Amino acid sequence: MARQERRGANRPATAEARPMAGALVANLSRVVLALVIGIVAYGSSLLYREIDKPLTNVTIGGNFTFLQTAELTKLVASEVDGGFLSVDLEHLSDVLRANPWVEEVRLSRQWPSMLKVEVVEQVPIARWGEKGFLNQLGEELLIANNSNLSALPVLRAEFGSSREMMEKYQLMAELLAPTGLKIIELRRDNLGVWFIETAPGVRLVVGRDQVSEKLRRFNRVWAEGLSQQLKNIKTIDLRYPNGLAVAWKDGITMAAQENIQEKGKAGTVQA
Repeated sequence: MARQERRGANRPATAEARPMAGALVANLSRVVLALVIGIVAYGSSLLYREIDKPLTNVTIGGNFTFLQTAELTKLVASEVDGGFLSVDLEHLSDVLRANPWVEEVRLSRQWPSMLKVEVVEQVPIARWGEKGFLNQLGEELLIANNSNLSALPVLRAEFGSSREMMEKYQLMAELLAPTGLKIIELRRDNLGVWFIETAPGVRLVVGRDQVSEKLRRFNRVWAEGLSQQLKNIKTIDLRYPNGLAVAWKDGITMAAQENIQEKGKAGTVQA
């Protein structure tokens, strides 16, 4: 009976020791985890400092007509602040894009200490009125030194936006490509009527609507023989439902229809 009492008396002590041991293990685990995290953080910091060395080489690439590589290099050098990892690429991209001749910028790091800068130059497609220029999206470019851009076609609009003008210019230039007639001026008056001046000196009056259909009709008539009279043509009026009217340089007007059944019934062409 005495032995049974001793055993019963020891049981409460053992039960109390188990929670204390569990708490000790838990505390020890937290300490170990904190040490591991500290070591990893310290190691990461050392690794970051080791990788984030000063940039020793910055390359600038792109096909430039109006941009100067030396100017871009100077601009990049003045804005690069930081090492291989810490350099602020977003800020540098914003600075480069602020140049009116820069359309797109691509920046990339190359191990161990190189920064590659790829610049896509803005391409002026046409002059916009007297002083402005437009890119292929119809966005206006204000360029101070533009003496070498005088050969670009001129777009003038008394009606409509620059974006719409550029879209129509690209469409008309593509449609006229088979004729060999190059657009040197495209104008839209306040009534929405389109006028095209071409390099050979032929003027096209397109009208307000059905631009594509009218130019395709003109292409057919041009290919059928009208092109042989190029030197004698002053104006071609496309504002007719089934044909066009030609004003010659000597003042004579001729009508041409797709099915050419009648001639000479077209009205006077505005020159």
